[in-house]
Amino acid sequence: MSGVNLEIVNLRNGVKETYRHLYHQYYSMLFNLAYQYLDDGDDAKEIVQNAFLKLWEIKGQLKDNSNLKNYLYTLVKNGCLNQIKRNQIVNNHNNNIKHRELELQYESLSRMSFDYMEIEELKTKIEEAVSNLPEHCRKVFCMSRYEGFKNTEIAEKLNISEKTVEAHMTKALKSLRVALKDYLPLLISILFQ
Repeated sequence: MSGVNLEIVNLRNGVKETYRHLYHQYYSMLFNLAYQYLDDGDDAKEIVQNAFLKLWEIKGQLKDNSNLKNYLYTLVKNGCLNQIKRNQIVNNHNNNIKHRELELQYESLSRMSFDYMEIEELKTKIEEAVSNLPEHCRKVFCMSRYEGFKNTEIAEKLNISEKTVEAHMTKALKSLRVALKDYLPLLISILFQ
């Protein structure tokens, strides 16, 4: 009886040591194959594990002349093809969502009816109000609102505590509310139209 046939007989009989040996013998090759198809380590690992699980599930149906390497290779290849199809479906769905979001943004913008001059005036007033903030408040506010930094990042970059960042933001927002109180109706119409 050849080595492969003995492996098949042992596998059919549920000898776990033979199963472990096959796992260690073929895992790397199958993982590399799956990774080449998918370029994703987690997906590749899952597909290979599923192939070995399937081999264990059907072990009783194996024939004496079964080629285990080819069988596992085929399972992994088919698993990869199915994963690629799933990824394409997800990508198409995500693209449809993005397209719909763009349509909604376009519709929303096209319905806005405020005057360009009012917007420019508001922008100028906001810039003036920000420039009139105390230096540290202005720096913290600009880093937060214009540059997108989080409070922890601002604190780290400016070498101050997060509480100090919060205090500067509170002071800045309070000053801006006072400075822009006359423009509140325009702000509301822009934000909630």
